[in-house]
Amino acid sequence: YQHFGLTRGQETNRAHQDRLTQELDTAHKELERANHQVALLEAYITEKREEQLAGAQKDTVLPEPSFPEVVDISQLTVAHQDRVLTITFTIINTQEDTPISGHVFVLAQLKGSDHDEMLIYPSCPLNDGLPVNFQRGQRFVIQRFKTISSRYALTSPLNEPLIVKILVYDDEGNVIFNKTVEV
Repeated sequence: YQHFGLTRGQETNRAHQDRLTQELDTAHKELERANHQVALLEAYITEKREEQLAGAQKDTVLPEPSFPEVVDISQLTVAHQDRVLTITFTIINTQEDTPISGHVFVLAQLKGSDHDEMLIYPSCPLNDGLPVNFQRGQRFVIQRFKTISSRYALTSPLNEPLIVKILVYDDEGNVIFNKTVEV
């Protein structure tokens, strides 16, 4: 009976240890998520303080907020053939030791046009120039890099320069990358 009692006690202790291990893993993930949000908020606060101290006027053409460098883009190419516009770029994980996941949107519009004429990939309604639902963006999970390609059907040929805006959201819906380029 002592043997069975000890065996049952070990099983109970093992189950308790497994539960505690899961709770610890969950707490570590929540702490990492909170640290990431704190870094985003600190970067935002620093940017706002610098703007207030310098009294800098905003650039009316291409304003860009700064974010902690979690991801970056490279090899941005824009090609249009007939009535199809293709925008391709590579999204790069700048934190090489930690995989990054989230959602990406590519917005394009002719320079000087209003928000009603904006092309959005993937298609999603906008509110104040930003997608209403970040989860409708193209999902990505990257260890190092991933190539993103967006295609748009045009109603007329392009004769003017384009303004391309790339928005990257993390899994919680925070903007972690925002870049606007004129091509």
